[in-house]
Amino acid sequence: MRAMGAVAVESLVDGVNYAVTGDREHTLVLLHGFADNATTWNRVVPRLAVDHRVIAIDLPGFGATTRPWTRPLLACYVQTVRDVLDAEGVTGPVSLMGNSMGAVVSLLFAARFPQLADRIVLIDMPSLRTVPRLWRLAMSRPAEVALRTGLRSLPQGTAQYGLGWFYTHIAAARPGALDPSVRKGFVSPYAIRERIPSLLPLGRALLDELRTAELATLVASATVPVQLVFGSRDMLTPARVLRGLSHPKDDAVVLRGCGHCPQVDQPTELLTAVLPFLSRR
Repeated sequence: MRAMGAVAVESLVDGVNYAVTGDREHTLVLLHGFADNATTWNRVVPRLAVDHRVIAIDLPGFGATTRPWTRPLLACYVQTVRDVLDAEGVTGPVSLMGNSMGAVVSLLFAARFPQLADRIVLIDMPSLRTVPRLWRLAMSRPAEVALRTGLRSLPQGTAQYGLGWFYTHIAAARPGALDPSVRKGFVSPYAIRERIPSLLPLGRALLDELRTAELATLVASATVPVQLVFGSRDMLTPARVLRGLSHPKDDAVVLRGCGHCPQVDQPTELLTAVLPFLSRR
């Protein structure tokens, strides 16, 4: 669904769900992380739309997007972003802000289409050094077998609740302070229990590509300004990866007391960090 202000119309790209907010000349693309969706940005979109035309996209395999994901996965996601921009008639350079997996897609989009990107914000991006160990364990084949076995014995709804509980405790340093609508956004795409195991093959495809993506090199050689943002209490992608990274420290920000998803955990602090960077165009 494509939303402009209070008006919603059909998506212009078959099978891809996205929301457009604001009517400013410059476009800002928002890309969510793994097992998340475009609603993760709801608490920051209103302020971002003051200065930008904001496009938040559900990437294939997540949210309300029905377009199937294909291998290579990250190239599929980069092309999805390009398809949305083409459909919306966006020809000038855009800014991109991504969280976790969405940060990887933002970086790769800028590398693939340098003429279409003017700056990127990378929030808690994985694999600047290695693939997080917790990710490797969660996406392993034994984990998938255990999940499928467990789902068969659980009442309908229990698995979705468990997924929501797990994700909110990973995403936020203070999960009890999250807005109920944010928690609902984490689990509503998986209301159909059979969809939950499909995350694991997708996750393994992502991990395989992250191992060879050389993201630290891409950050160091980026032809557009890059801002790195990390939460000081992020368990998945700890801020210590910034040590020794070949990147200007002025545009590296660590948000104190914040988890893996600052946009839901500490949206005000995130906006304070990124708005000056985005305004430097």
